[in-house]
Amino acid sequence: MKLLIIEAPGKLKKLQPMMKKLRPGEDWQVIASGGHIRDLPAKGQDDTMITTGVRKNYAPVYEVLEKSSRNVRAIKAAAKQANEIYLATDPDREGESIAWHIQQVLGVKDYKRITFNEITLKRVQEALANPRQIDLNRVASQECRRVLDRLVGYLVTQELRRLMGKPTSAGRVQSPAVYLVVLREREIRNFVVINHFGARLHFVTPSGKTTWSAEWQPVPDFATKEHPYIQDGNLAQLVASTRNVVVEVCEDRQSERDPPAPFISSSLQQAASNALKWDPDKTMQVAQRLYEQGVITYHRTDNPNVPDDAMEDIRKVASSLGVNAVAERRTFNAAEGAQEGHPAITPTYWADEVAGEGPEEQALYKLIRIRALASQLEAAIYDVRTAKLLAVGPDRKPLRFTATGKTISYRGWMKLLLGDDTDDDEDAEADNPVPTLSPKQILPVHSGELLKKKTQPPARYSKASLIKEMERRGIGRPSTFASIMKNITSKGLIEEKSRKLVPAGLGEETIARLEGFFSFVELGFTRELERDLDKIAQGQDTYGAVVSRLHKRLEAELSKQRGLPSVPMQSSRPAATPSSEFKCGKCGQPLARRQKKGEGGYDFWGCTGYKSSGCKVSYPTLSGKPNFDKPKGL
Repeated sequence: MKLLIIEAPGKLKKLQPMMKKLRPGEDWQVIASGGHIRDLPAKGQDDTMITTGVRKNYAPVYEVLEKSSRNVRAIKAAAKQANEIYLATDPDREGESIAWHIQQVLGVKDYKRITFNEITLKRVQEALANPRQIDLNRVASQECRRVLDRLVGYLVTQELRRLMGKPTSAGRVQSPAVYLVVLREREIRNFVVINHFGARLHFVTPSGKTTWSAEWQPVPDFATKEHPYIQDGNLAQLVASTRNVVVEVCEDRQSERDPPAPFISSSLQQAASNALKWDPDKTMQVAQRLYEQGVITYHRTDNPNVPDDAMEDIRKVASSLGVNAVAERRTFNAAEGAQEGHPAITPTYWADEVAGEGPEEQALYKLIRIRALASQLEAAIYDVRTAKLLAVGPDRKPLRFTATGKTISYRGWMKLLLGDDTDDDEDAEADNPVPTLSPKQILPVHSGELLKKKTQPPARYSKASLIKEMERRGIGRPSTFASIMKNITSKGLIEEKSRKLVPAGLGEETIARLEGFFSFVELGFTRELERDLDKIAQGQDTYGAVVSRLHKRLEAELSKQRGLPSVPMQSSRPAATPSSEFKCGKCGQPLARRQKKGEGGYDFWGCTGYKSSGCKVSYPTLSGKPNFDKPKGL
């Protein structure tokens, strides 16, 4: 019997029958680990350890996860019956680490490591034909990440709680994410609004049917690049009263607009947030199901490029849709530090317009497919006309106006991605239809408009835009973004209000304790550490060297805090005032309402006899009162 060990149970339905097709006559068993099977213990420490799960020589201590014990027993039993073992966990560093943990638990030396970016006959066949050994450098990189997270998470969190007396937490990547939100909130609070003015002139086309406009450009005659705002309303009103202008120049040109790149993990989460109003965590869960069904490629990637061998399928689909694909594959630049180990997120069968087992999966699949196809279609082309106009202003200074008109002449990829079924490109409506103008031509102004403006503070992050900023700064990796968002909101550090992230009091106070004291919260430090992890994966640095450097630095920073006085720990449960109006149905003592708002919050009525008599009766809240029809613990 040949044994194929995978991660996700959702892949079993696709892979089990696939193995029979690929290797007819062979006895294959496919079994799932259910993800990680071992991790650092959550509790328990002795004198040999720096902190729980990490020994003083930096050797990690692993234990089989309780949730994985049944899967481990099943894998061991299957391995005893197998004469060939294939470790086919996911094709990223985390998957490599899981494969190593499985190999260690089984204690086998004779195994074959295979990976595939998509669950298709072609890719699985290629993987089976090219087995390898576990990449121990990639395992070391993932192990280093996990140990560093434990050192920061346990050592710093313990010290913060001692100093603050509050149930806060710190994390190697979590804290920089919170820091970004706090920094943005500070910008908003410190922002000073500047009220200023502009002017716009409106003209009528020769046909008299449409109008076009030109904007006043006060720089360099009335303002500077450093101070571009006109705060003199009378001056702006005078400019808006201009009656005639002279054409200085009128130029026609064409501009191309390339399509956006196919999705990577972060951009998929952003697009699903905007288009489907989903949280990043939900997006990745739905994408995981699509991957397990074999309809999309691996969804944890930071490489924005489709593979070369996909172009033939893309051209066929483009032809069937009546759009033109590019002659040569269009490539996109990956972010600095991107691993680029896997291609962009694309369909596995490009011709399939619909895939997925329900409305949510189908909606996400459609986003992925259309975006990926559009990335390899011809650029959209615009006809652009720019006119520069002159008039005489106060003190004989020139008043300069600019009008730019844009008309789409060839939709290219936009026809697909924007869902426009119109075939007549000549009917495309112009944006500010500037007519043909001649130099020195005098134009009468139809009307002038005074523009009242004010500067705007930076926008608060949404979960999607925070992920985009983290990616830009090199904080975190594709597999971690969704869990980071979940962590910072569920732990009371960040609140989400109207889909915008706002630092909670606990989050701001925590950052105040970290900022200026601990280097791991600094955005540049986090990016450099990610580079160190990449170097370990590439064999250019070692696990021990990187962990040792961070630990020594962390200990030096912690030593400055350990001499400060402690603050008694405050309860994380908000105080509740007993109500004389409502009584417990079991012991007759008063009930008290307990509430916590936000993600992971609660709202119920509990018996105040909990501490004195051990009564555990509670009632859900209904219209602000206990719902006595649905008691718990009665």
